[in-house]
Amino acid sequence: MTRLLHRLGRRCAARPLLVVGIWLVVAGAVTGLSLTVGGRYSAHERLPGTEVERGQDVLARAFPAAAAETADVVVHVSAPDRLAGVVAAVASRVTALPHVAAITTDPSDLSADGTTRRLRVTYDHDRFSLPPDSLSRLRTALRAAVRADGTPGAAAYPGGLLVVDFDQPRSGLGEKVGIAAAVLVLLLAFGSVIAALMPVATAALGIVTGLGLVKLLAAVYPVNDSAPALATMIGLGVGIDYALFIVSRHRERLRAGDAPLDAAVLATATAGTSVLWAGVTVVAAICGLAFAGIPVMTSLGFAAAIVVATSMTASLTVLPALLALTDRHIDRLHIRLPRMHRDDGTWWTRWGRAIERHPVRYAAASTGLLLLLAAPVAGMRLGMPDGSSAARGSEAQLAYTLTAREFGAGANGPLQLVVASRDRRPLSPSDGTLIRQAVDTDRDVAASRPMTVGPDGTVGIVTVVPRTGPQSAASAALVPRLRSRVLPPVAAATGVRVYVIGLPAGRYDVSRRVLDRLPYFVTAVLAVSFVLLMLVFRSVLVPLKAVLFNLLSIAAALGVVVMVFTWGSLHVLVGVREQVPLVDVIPMLMFAIVFGLSMDYEVFLLSRVREEWLLDGDGRDSVVRGLASTARVISAAAAIMVSVFLSFTLSGDVVVKMIGLGLAVAVLLDATVIRLVLVPATMSLLGDLNWWLPRRLTRPSSRSPYPPRTSLPRPAPPGQAGAGRETTSTSR
Repeated sequence: MTRLLHRLGRRCAARPLLVVGIWLVVAGAVTGLSLTVGGRYSAHERLPGTEVERGQDVLARAFPAAAAETADVVVHVSAPDRLAGVVAAVASRVTALPHVAAITTDPSDLSADGTTRRLRVTYDHDRFSLPPDSLSRLRTALRAAVRADGTPGAAAYPGGLLVVDFDQPRSGLGEKVGIAAAVLVLLLAFGSVIAALMPVATAALGIVTGLGLVKLLAAVYPVNDSAPALATMIGLGVGIDYALFIVSRHRERLRAGDAPLDAAVLATATAGTSVLWAGVTVVAAICGLAFAGIPVMTSLGFAAAIVVATSMTASLTVLPALLALTDRHIDRLHIRLPRMHRDDGTWWTRWGRAIERHPVRYAAASTGLLLLLAAPVAGMRLGMPDGSSAARGSEAQLAYTLTAREFGAGANGPLQLVVASRDRRPLSPSDGTLIRQAVDTDRDVAASRPMTVGPDGTVGIVTVVPRTGPQSAASAALVPRLRSRVLPPVAAATGVRVYVIGLPAGRYDVSRRVLDRLPYFVTAVLAVSFVLLMLVFRSVLVPLKAVLFNLLSIAAALGVVVMVFTWGSLHVLVGVREQVPLVDVIPMLMFAIVFGLSMDYEVFLLSRVREEWLLDGDGRDSVVRGLASTARVISAAAAIMVSVFLSFTLSGDVVVKMIGLGLAVAVLLDATVIRLVLVPATMSLLGDLNWWLPRRLTRPSSRSPYPPRTSLPRPAPPGQAGAGRETTSTSR
């Protein structure tokens, strides 16, 4: 692979203008095509094989009106005598909207003090075919109605399923802050504007091209509308990191006396090998989300994998061309800033020697810290945040709060019981009465409404209002209890089938699917990653340690996320108003993404350690030398990723906040506790056993790109520019 990348790097560096031109043309063409023939992102979720999906299919066939999308409008005034006028104004405006089929209300939808009324808006399309601007149109109509009526203190807020299905907070603040933080870290690391902007430019080119490809994919495959934000988050992190690895190696070779073109080629062949395998591992891990059996997560994985692949390709092709174009001017436009630690690696060498002398002590301490951080995972509760955790002052939060105060928290997420006749006989009123009597006896049910029967009389629907909100543990527990204990006896007695659907039921089904598929998903990702790393490093113990350590870092990161979002008042640190359960898809998403991203540092560190080992065969000393030569770059790369991911906690979407915080913590732990402590400690303990491989799997080892070491280098005088163990050992 090194030879192939050497040839690729030389061809790209020899024709830099042609390579850059091709990339710009491809990026422009892909972007143009995506804007003209690209598909529309989907805001909807399907979960084949679940009870919710089966119940919705029954409604769609026999009772289409009940399967249509709905919205709840909460109208509030300060004086009861003004409520009727505001309700009439709202109804008039909303009825005129496209696809609105009816507006209904019920006596129970009036608050006790007469100041609040709920309206049910029913559309003539289901949620999968309703135009994506339906929510924004409804919001505009409500604001216009209240303004036209002119009643002081009047308000009307949208809520219900329409908001759940279509409300996707969007903000470019996270991306902007992340890019600014990455540039700052690069300036501190390189002290040069040109060197700092080169990784950013390469990553931006890869992300733009990748997002265009994702939008083209959406034309033939349903891609969730959260995919661009997630793909951008990951693309920024890996794209800048990959370019940073190659640029750092290029500058090392320049200081060693290589010509700019030769330095770019060698950097592509050496650091580029790490980038290639790291990128392949990330793509494989993220594509493993297909094992989840959840279409939304599969689309998120594919989108992120596409952006990672284009970012990796840009680093291996356009970056050598840019490095060749800059010639020896890469360090021009020097700026005087506090630099990251810059010396000949002496400090990191001393750190490595300390670990080498006491490996058991360092391994035990780092493992204990990770296990301590992972402990909260044992109390993890999966669910989905509701309007109570929306941004303070937002319409979603105001609608939720007003509904909960006037009608009970459960009114924000009612359940629906789909009642279907087994033998196509018409349903009788007694069927609905018996079902309601059984349901109303449950301690977590606040109320139920009479059964509404469809046109052919064989399918009906009963609305059940829980006592607690959608994200409550009690609401989640109510769903399986109704399905397994409360409803089966009455269904058998009346000869009907009953399906429990609705918001809490859907979230329960997603949680169960995640927990059921998680072992298979984890096993598949671990197996693929182990095989890839074994092929790269020609070792059994190295990939085995990598797999185990990555599991530790993921568990620790999940533990921190649980602590922040579900314990005490830590949630205010990330702008969340109250405690929320861990979003049901977060564990699987984080595992795929973090497992892939952590391989960046694993591959980069171990590739350098293996290079050192191939020079003289010293298993323990090669660990110290590899750590000393990569620690500074890994620290800078981790600082960039942590900055980028933390910036996404500024998003208004709780899911994005959780992912951003989880990834930031995972990368921080991975690049410090694991790569700079636990990995060197365990490798020092194992020595030459690190590179053991069964005889039948052994083939001639890849040769080091450097000549064999004949003697250990002596430390260079402190402060000598460009001096160091790396330069001494690799100069020709």
